[in-house]
Amino acid sequence: MNEEKIGNVIMDLSFYKGTDTYSDGESVEDRLLDIVKSDTPVGKRLAEGNDWAELYHLSDIRKNILSWADMDKNSKALEIGSGCGAVTGILCEKCGSVTSIDLSKKRSTINAYRNKDYKNLRIMVGNFEDIELNEKFDIITLIGVFEYSIYYISSADPFTDMLKKCRGLLKEGGKLYIAIENKYGMKYFAGACEDHTGRPFDGIEGYHGVERVRTFSGYALNNMLKAAGFTGIEFRYPVPDYKLPLELYSDDRLPAPGDIVSRSPNYDRERMDSFDEVKVLDQICADGLFPDFANSFIITAYNGGEKPENGCLYAKFNTLRAPQYRVDTRIIVEDGRLYAVKSPSCSEAISHIDEIEKNAADEGSIYKTIRVPEMSRRGDELYFGFVNGLPFDHDCIDYSSASVEDICDDLKKHLEILLGDIKDENRCDFEMTQDFRNFFGDIEIPSGIPAFRKSDADMIFGNFLKTDTGIVCIDPEWRFEFPVPVDFIKYRVYRAVFETHTNIAWKIKTRQEFACLMGIDKNLADAFDGMENTFQARVSGDGLSAAKINEYRKPFRRLDEFSAEREALISRIEALDAGNRDKDRIIAEQQAYIDKMKRAIKNPLFAAKWIAQKAKKKK
Repeated sequence: MNEEKIGNVIMDLSFYKGTDTYSDGESVEDRLLDIVKSDTPVGKRLAEGNDWAELYHLSDIRKNILSWADMDKNSKALEIGSGCGAVTGILCEKCGSVTSIDLSKKRSTINAYRNKDYKNLRIMVGNFEDIELNEKFDIITLIGVFEYSIYYISSADPFTDMLKKCRGLLKEGGKLYIAIENKYGMKYFAGACEDHTGRPFDGIEGYHGVERVRTFSGYALNNMLKAAGFTGIEFRYPVPDYKLPLELYSDDRLPAPGDIVSRSPNYDRERMDSFDEVKVLDQICADGLFPDFANSFIITAYNGGEKPENGCLYAKFNTLRAPQYRVDTRIIVEDGRLYAVKSPSCSEAISHIDEIEKNAADEGSIYKTIRVPEMSRRGDELYFGFVNGLPFDHDCIDYSSASVEDICDDLKKHLEILLGDIKDENRCDFEMTQDFRNFFGDIEIPSGIPAFRKSDADMIFGNFLKTDTGIVCIDPEWRFEFPVPVDFIKYRVYRAVFETHTNIAWKIKTRQEFACLMGIDKNLADAFDGMENTFQARVSGDGLSAAKINEYRKPFRRLDEFSAEREALISRIEALDAGNRDKDRIIAEQQAYIDKMKRAIKNPLFAAKWIAQKAKKKK
């Protein structure tokens, strides 16, 4: 048997034909291989770069595709089209054994180096159709692969046959996970190019002239899975899409208007901005049509049996944090009850779980009436009883379109409700403490201004619900247990609103300016901005943060900009054409004059008539 070993990983080359038929480019993959071989932490590398290929293949965000899924530690997983191993690691963590298949030896080598410490991984290089598999699996994945079934399966219907082949390799009750773009994803209507062809509207218009790739609607995928014999089909909807998912919705927990506050980012190329994507999504969500227009799908299909009663309804991932603060939140159903579960996404974050547990238990020392849900701990996870209620900001005005003046008035009104519930004994005059300096550094804050002795650091409206029995704090994650100015707590809320709603940023240049409009002194606003930057840097660490990932994004260009450029270009072309036509006419006239001169010299009679005609024209 032809094998290579990299670390603990076995790379089986028995079915490799000697040529990599699929690649992102040799120079790109050579660079990726150098990165995973080096001692430089990948997160630090990504934080300092802006290369889409590196972000896509190496970012930890990719693990979110399956980090939410329940998998048995003794299960056997088959990963088809493992590429550079973006999802391989999470499968190795969750399953007993993992067999990964990929066409490319270079990509498989990258995969092996980045996951070399796992002892349960075997990588087989070659075409899925050619590889002999003599066992059945509990889990099979097609992550960014199903759309390329034409590469793997030689048949008249490669997509359905791919599904049938996968089902044949699954144990009874086994699960197939598919991650794929939605052909009718909202971002494609809004102007984003089709991911695989790089051309706008290719998928929507039916892939005319495109032979090697296809994406599908949810309706079509559901029908293909049923035709292949799968049952209990579950659709989930990653936001912004499956490539770099930061949230995950399901049919049992769809986004409401206002839940999606940012347009779909574009990392690989500039894109047109046909309309306000967020406003359109609000309408889509209000009408219950989000499943039809979600940018991507993550599908779970069962080989026998129905959709289970227990499972994940929603997930929010905090991958863009330093490892010690990476706590993810899932809404799950378990034996008919709903829970909000906070889980460490890595071992370093267990200490932060301890902090959240402590904060939740002590919330009564801060507020008069605001409470936290019932909580219990299971291992390294915190289970909070799910609270039925309305978002605290459900009756806020529309910050995405309202005037700045109305936004300021509305923000003050709602924030005062929360601040007014803080116990009187927590109110004091600000005095600088060593704990303050240890956390925020050398920030100068004047003594004597209103402060809180102890406070929730994160009083953004999304962390609170209104219920029949009062307000509930659903995310007691951050706590200041030393005096901080009241206006800093306000500033954090104002900054979050400013950075979330582009409508405000278009009208006001800086977040400090917005804070001043909200009544915060300019000098304090600058100091608070420094404090918040320190806070964010602490949470983000030196890896890839939410702010740094923005540097990877390519520009959006409004449709009216393209229209204006098009009109200007047409005008220039028309002017050029007119100039060329005048030039051609002058040349033709000059040539005709020369021809007449030559004829006149040779023919005196013609010369006489010509001279007479010229004299007549002058009169």
